Amino acid sequence: MTTEHNAPTDAESLAVVVDVTKARPGEATAAAGEFQEILLEVGPGGGRKQRFQGRLLGQARSYTTDGVELTRVYLSRKGKYVVHRRISEWSDFAAVSWIKDWKKNWRDIFDIDEQAWADYTVEIIESFEDLAGRIPSKIYRSLVDMTQHPQTEDLDI
Repeated sequence: MTTEHNAPTDAESLAVVVDVTKARPGEATAAAGEFQEILLEVGPGGGRKQRFQGRLLGQARSYTTDGVELTRVYLSRKGKYVVHRRISEWSDFAAVSWIKDWKKNWRDIFDIDEQAWADYTVEIIESFEDLAGRIPSKIYRSLVDMTQHPQTEDLDI
């Protein structure tokens, strides 16, 4: 499933997390212990679910004038890449609930992971090269770097 949306630029991307301890994008197969069951929300409001065996490679959260987009990239057991997006418009956020309690829980204002409403999409990508241009460039650059360099490099110094 693919949707068109206003993709944020790198200047608008604020948070990127890449799991370099297990992520090896060039590998189509890996030890069974590295994969786990992934359950993704899909559709308007995330009312449907899709499940597969895989592992998280990286994620990025982007803030724009329209809203917030959280993009997660997974590697499936069969070597395909799964791009999961959660897109929330600023109007989706329940302003009354966080304004009312801002004095005691002001940090919760910035915790958008707990927001109830968003549109969720899942896109299955066949090859690593096809990820370019479909995911935030910060995640892609990190994944490319991990494939071109060893995870741990011993320095003889």
